[in-house]
Amino acid sequence: MYIHKDIIIIIAFFLIVILVFAVVFIFDLKTFLNNLKSFPKKKVTSHDQFFYRFFEPFIFNLNSIIENYEHKLKEARLRIYFFDYFFKNFPDPLLIINEKNEILEYNISAYNLINEDAKGKKVYSLLRIPELTVFIDKVRKTKKSINSEVKLIYPEEKNYSVWISGNRAIKNDFLNFIRLYDSTYEHYLQKIQRDFIANASHELKTPISSILSYCETLLDENQEKDDIKTKFLKTMFSESKRMSLLVQDLLSLSRVERTEYIPPTTKINITTIVNDIKKIFYRKKNSKTKISFVLPQKDIFLVADSVEIKQVLINLVENSLNHSFSKKPIVVSLSDNKDFIDFSVKDFGIGIAQKDIPLLTKRFYRVDSARSRESGNTGLGLSIVKHIINRHRGRLIIESELGLGSCFTARLNK
Repeated sequence: MYIHKDIIIIIAFFLIVILVFAVVFIFDLKTFLNNLKSFPKKKVTSHDQFFYRFFEPFIFNLNSIIENYEHKLKEARLRIYFFDYFFKNFPDPLLIINEKNEILEYNISAYNLINEDAKGKKVYSLLRIPELTVFIDKVRKTKKSINSEVKLIYPEEKNYSVWISGNRAIKNDFLNFIRLYDSTYEHYLQKIQRDFIANASHELKTPISSILSYCETLLDENQEKDDIKTKFLKTMFSESKRMSLLVQDLLSLSRVERTEYIPPTTKINITTIVNDIKKIFYRKKNSKTKISFVLPQKDIFLVADSVEIKQVLINLVENSLNHSFSKKPIVVSLSDNKDFIDFSVKDFGIGIAQKDIPLLTKRFYRVDSARSRESGNTGLGLSIVKHIINRHRGRLIIESELGLGSCFTARLNK
């Protein structure tokens, strides 16, 4: 069979065209498949190629899916970053445990508490809290969170408020979050409050009982001697005055404790205040001990609360007057230094034992209780001084030697 030469040429031309289209198609398909391999890391782009134009609707939908995926992936990564940052840097110890009570994760505060790598270890082997196992079992049974006060025995003895979350199912595992809040300071404050109430009640009970007893005696119709009545009335007046002083000191202590962490902002003349105090004590005629003031000629200025500074100076002078029975005068001095101002009260009395010095600023503490009560000392004067000096970012320096006397210095930073 004879085939015309022109027909062969036409067929050959069409075969070449088909071959070219096939090569282009295969190249486009290969590029498209390579892009699909990178899905969903990047979008599928057309490059004006035939295969892409042919599947343009599909590619558009695919790119929309990729954009949505990228947005959600970015949000998820952001949430993971914030959770990780919050978890690691949370100020309280945080731990995550599984159903075997093994620690899976813990933050920096937990590491500082435990002080060793805790991953994979039993939580109760690192945190010696007797009630911890009971609390965890209760949470898993009730599936409800629990919050309770506990005492940590190891690695250091402290009071903690422990919170354990309810069960959280993650990848076929039940997890619990544990948060430990150090409540040692709160317990300390509660103890101080209880002691304060007990001491205040005791201090008020004695004069009140005394006054009531004398009142009953005076109301007795058989009592006729005026000199005894006068003696009773004087005692009642003295006890009432002691109660009044105690209440005043309690109010002062309450006020200075409320403002202890609020620094003063007004500049005052310390020299003027000391001169005012000098006049106050010169007018007091009942003191057997004389006072000598050593003051600078120039004015000294300081950012401070004038009322509180005045109370500090008065309390220190009165404290020395109550405990100095020497014929030598008490020396009150004011000195101006480069970085601080010193107000000192030095007496030549009986002195204080070294073991008692750290306790002097405690509420109601008295070295000699009987003598202090006779002098009208409430036991709160130095405690008030300490809180006021703390507010002024200063410190109280106490130096004493038995038989030689004591020196109290209020050092106030400029």
